[in-house]
Amino acid sequence: MSAMMQPDLRDRARAQPPAWAGETIQPWDERRARALAPFVTRDYWTDQGSVNVFRVIGTEHVDYQGLSWLDFLGRGKRMDQNLALHAAHPGYYQETGRKIPGMYYRSLDGLSWYVGADGNHRTCIARFDFHDRGMTTLHGVTLNQTVADLELFGLFERLREVCLERRLGERIEPHREMLRREDTAGWKLDHYRVSLQLSVPDGDSRLLDAEAARAQLGALETPARRRWWRIAG
Repeated sequence: MSAMMQPDLRDRARAQPPAWAGETIQPWDERRARALAPFVTRDYWTDQGSVNVFRVIGTEHVDYQGLSWLDFLGRGKRMDQNLALHAAHPGYYQETGRKIPGMYYRSLDGLSWYVGADGNHRTCIARFDFHDRGMTTLHGVTLNQTVADLELFGLFERLREVCLERRLGERIEPHREMLRREDTAGWKLDHYRVSLQLSVPDGDSRLLDAEAARAQLGALETPARRRWWRIAG
């Protein structure tokens, strides 16, 4: 069959859909991202990164959340024009230089990625195109990955609940201190120390790491210890 008679990417996907084609495009959880922000210990950004397109599982864009990848390939708002560009310049997806326009991805764990400000249609096309080619990695994209202290976040939520239940005026708040930044052109990695700030009605206040927070929680949940913030210290 001549090149002119080859079925286009969308037709091939519909004729022989990959096993993942019916998977739902997941929504980016902005509420969780904001809740975890004070507990971020590492924040990495690069504008020339690489991503496994099959680990891109969702998007920030509300119009595409809940669609399957095959549905999106069929009726994305600008899919026709993007497919035309793919047919005319298929090498674009294999180039290693910075993508223009930019493609943006966010992750809270470094394993599951979500499309950010731009790149939804091209991500979908790349998944189907790379499936056909036996490829996985898209280069030249912008990545933002944050790593949060989930244990301390869990302790914070529990301590906050217990303080509210007691109604004695204790306050617990996250505290984050920047330690250092590593960077050169096109990338940066920020390191933070995170802790909890405990304040009590008489004005006493101090910072708790995870170990101290566990001790305070145990003391707070023991009714006999009335001045728990000092006993546990």
